[in-house]
Amino acid sequence: MTQAASSSLCAGCGTEIAAGLLACPVCHKLVHGADLAKLASEAREAEERGDLTTSLGTWRKTLDLLPPGTAQRTTIDAQMKRLSAMVDGRAPKPQPKNTGKKAGVVATTGAVGAALLKSKAILVAVLANGKFLLLGLLKLPTLLSMIVYANMTGGRGIGLSIGIVAAIYVHEVGHVATLRRYGIDASAPMFIPGFGALVRLRQYPTDAHEEARTGLAGPLWGLFASVVALAIGAAIHSQLVLTVASWSATINVFNLTPVWQLDGARGLKALSKSQRAIVGAIAIGVGLLTSQPMPGIVGVLVLGRAFVGESHPTGDRGMFALFASLVVLHPAVVWMANHLREAL
Repeated sequence: MTQAASSSLCAGCGTEIAAGLLACPVCHKLVHGADLAKLASEAREAEERGDLTTSLGTWRKTLDLLPPGTAQRTTIDAQMKRLSAMVDGRAPKPQPKNTGKKAGVVATTGAVGAALLKSKAILVAVLANGKFLLLGLLKLPTLLSMIVYANMTGGRGIGLSIGIVAAIYVHEVGHVATLRRYGIDASAPMFIPGFGALVRLRQYPTDAHEEARTGLAGPLWGLFASVVALAIGAAIHSQLVLTVASWSATINVFNLTPVWQLDGARGLKALSKSQRAIVGAIAIGVGLLTSQPMPGIVGVLVLGRAFVGESHPTGDRGMFALFASLVVLHPAVVWMANHLREAL
């Protein structure tokens, strides 16, 4: 009785299909064929109206309904890589079907109309990022974990602990925002005392380019948090806020270390051997110039990965520029924050 309740009959040949199977073992008909067709239709419609994130996320849902190694899965994987390239600017985006109307408005109003449309796009982007910053704060588990983390690390002073928690939070939200931009389902940040914070993925990046962008998004958002703290600390002459800026930037440099599940290891997946060698040399040079050990450690490990292990065959110029910028700018924030603190 239990077995009958947990199985179904194939619509093609009538064979009993055990629960959990995605295709008939006899005729290989897909169990979720109707659902797959519906999802595919929704993904195409989303792409036609220019909503690439929704389209990409919808295609990801189909993978849970397809057996590995099928031709359909290979086709969908290619679709996802194509959309991913358009999302992050490596390929041109398609014009939505209502583009003609928008183009008419721009043509009629001239430069002013174009500027207004661009301003609207910028405003939408800012509001979207603000929404992500509020995301975890509205989740009780995330908020409670932040409070516990701040109290358990309060030996340095509760003010400094709150500042560090806030900086780590912005870093983690950067991951969440970028993951969701690619249609990847991810949780709000969770803080673990003695470890830091993490984001749980319910789906995974399609390729090395997505992996690198979602990985380096954390240090990129963390850079903004560090710079804001640096500017505020300099403006109000606060040792505490300048210390938060220094700690925040140092934590982000540590995360660029290309080991284990740290962001640097994910960012490195999209870099070629020569790109890795250049980033490594830059980081070592920055460490020597600023007398900071962490950039030097990152540089040595990145340089080593240029000659050991697999690397991306062609590289990713965008991620190469971002990685190189991060290993320069974060140590610069640390250097500036420390010098301003000494001057106060």
